[in-house]
Amino acid sequence: MRILHRYILVEMLKALALAVAAVSGVVCVALVLKVLQEEGLGPVASLLYMCLSVPGAIYLAMPLAAILAGTLVYGRMAADNELTACRASGISPASLFWPSILLALFAAAVTLCLAAWPLPESHYAAKRLARSDAEHLFFGMLGSSGKVRWKQAQFDLSVDRVDGDMLHGPMLRRRSKTGQMYCYAPYGQVKFDNAANQARLVVWDAFVLDEQGPRIYGTHVIPLDLPTGVPREERDLSLWHLMAVQRHPEIAEQVRSLTNAKDATIQATIKNVQAHVTGEMHGRLASALGCLGLVLVGAGLGMYFHSGHLLTAFGVALAPWLGATVLTMTAVKAVCRATANPHAAVWMVWLPNVVVVLLGLAILAYLTWFWASPVRLRHLVWRRRG
Repeated sequence: MRILHRYILVEMLKALALAVAAVSGVVCVALVLKVLQEEGLGPVASLLYMCLSVPGAIYLAMPLAAILAGTLVYGRMAADNELTACRASGISPASLFWPSILLALFAAAVTLCLAAWPLPESHYAAKRLARSDAEHLFFGMLGSSGKVRWKQAQFDLSVDRVDGDMLHGPMLRRRSKTGQMYCYAPYGQVKFDNAANQARLVVWDAFVLDEQGPRIYGTHVIPLDLPTGVPREERDLSLWHLMAVQRHPEIAEQVRSLTNAKDATIQATIKNVQAHVTGEMHGRLASALGCLGLVLVGAGLGMYFHSGHLLTAFGVALAPWLGATVLTMTAVKAVCRATANPHAAVWMVWLPNVVVVLLGLAILAYLTWFWASPVRLRHLVWRRRG
């Protein structure tokens, strides 16, 4: 029996490793392509960004890889009549699912460990890398989307098109302690001063409107302060940091940056931070539970449908994974929007993953008792009815 369990567990670990490598590789490439399109990283920075994206890619790939491993291994055993041989040898079908339970616990533990610290730290490091070269990022954002919006720098800039360092149709909105300033010009040019962490926008024939009134058609040099750091958002915090911020939201960077704000603004920011922290924390914990259930669902569906081929196993495993993932993400967004009482909506985050676990246990119970001994169970049911 131990040899059989070891054989099934080793096969599932092999399938899990291959599936994680394949899916995470696709996810890494997709993340790098997205950043290249939005922020225009160089070749070396792109490779570093891909390496930093590995924990996040494994975290996203683990649920799909787990259900795919269970479906593929147990489906191949069913298709090759190995399960029939086990039943003919007197081996209980319930004992065949112990390797799937061990793999489910392993996949859930890996997902939880990634969500606790490596995932947020790698995400924050990748974000800092993408914003390390301000000039490259500046022109990359203008070239891809035609606008630059940095909340920390207190300015918004949009252009019609970019030609080298020349800006065509720049329109600027800058916020400061003295008020707001608006500027539009047919042409402009940006020069960067990395030592002062500042950019200077030179505009010709510009129309400028500020607190001093309109100044029409002139040449203006407008200093733009660049962000001095990359703030940590909810996705960049470890699990224990999320727990601390949930209990004491005043330690969050979004709240500490409001030094001279009104009390109403501070209270609104605290509620918003608490809602986002609650949604992020419960989303990570629920995803680990859902990963455990997906392995059980995959093992049961693989045995039931005899999905021994890769494409068939992928098709069978895709629906439960996609449903659980989409519903969990939607529930997390709903919790983040419920700023008045986010704890009242937490159940929506856990519900899809709890349903997946119950579905996996129900499928295994069906295959163990209903499918393994249908004649004896039918006689038992009809005897009770009589």
